[in-house]
Amino acid sequence: MQGEGCASLSVDRRAPVAHEAGPGWRVLSQASEQGSAAYNEDMAGVAGSCAWIVDGSAFFNGAARTAGESEGAWFVRRIDQALRASPPDSVPFPVWAEGLERQLQQDYAALGQGHPEREPGEGPSAVFGLVRLRREGGRCRIDGAVIGDVSILIRDGDRLERWTDPSSGPFEALTIAAATADGHRPGEVIPAAALAQVLRNRRSLNRPGGYWAANPGLSWTAGLRLFSTEVSSEATVLLASDGFMRLVDVIAHHDEAGLMDAVARAGAAGAIAELRQLEGADPEAERYRRVKIHDDATALVVRPKLSDTEIEKSS
Repeated sequence: MQGEGCASLSVDRRAPVAHEAGPGWRVLSQASEQGSAAYNEDMAGVAGSCAWIVDGSAFFNGAARTAGESEGAWFVRRIDQALRASPPDSVPFPVWAEGLERQLQQDYAALGQGHPEREPGEGPSAVFGLVRLRREGGRCRIDGAVIGDVSILIRDGDRLERWTDPSSGPFEALTIAAATADGHRPGEVIPAAALAQVLRNRRSLNRPGGYWAANPGLSWTAGLRLFSTEVSSEATVLLASDGFMRLVDVIAHHDEAGLMDAVARAGAAGAIAELRQLEGADPEAERYRRVKIHDDATALVVRPKLSDTEIEKSS
């Protein structure tokens, strides 16, 4: 989420740390910075032929079931752990998602009975984007699965694609309107009116006409969006949380092509530093309408890994 002081750790991993990516992807740059809230509820990673971005949240009544971290951070960490332990290198994404849904339900139930005053949909949720690299003859194919407002940008020469799930857009607009109606108070993470709107929005989570996110109390696999594209081995893939995508969607400092240029030039951490400077110059969300002054911002930039036995350079 977000942090007024933005005094959190930002980690930027850039070449030549490609060995961390494992088979399939070469990590060009990676960074994650906490926003205004107490915990960073974003994670990104690479394992096997897969790379992913996960963005969590937790809104509910009553006390949290977790200690030392928010329920949103816990939920994201469990998804990240599941992906690292068993990335879906060959399993169809819908089958993998059904297994993950069951596992997350069991993991959350193991935290305890919880608080019966919570309505369905309250508690932790997460949106995520997942890409898998596979070889088709001498070409590379990227398969993707997305739920929620994370983004996957793929640039291959002059071609640029963006994969995302726009279902939360109308609900986010309601929350922004509530958050900015009376302005932000200094030090306020989320205005009370915006928090009330978020809880109202949750009544539409994972329902027809609503929006989608992974949630341990509501089935979410029907909202999974699937993508696929053929690329050359020189393609660049950016996986980003919505907090990072503010550079395009909220502040309009870059268009999508310009953002890809920025991460190529300055790395993910450099782009986040640019974002924080722009957000910091608008401390009451007057110029750039948004719910939180600083959201968690996470980006992972990868490229197909060249190998005689894995991904060959396209002709």
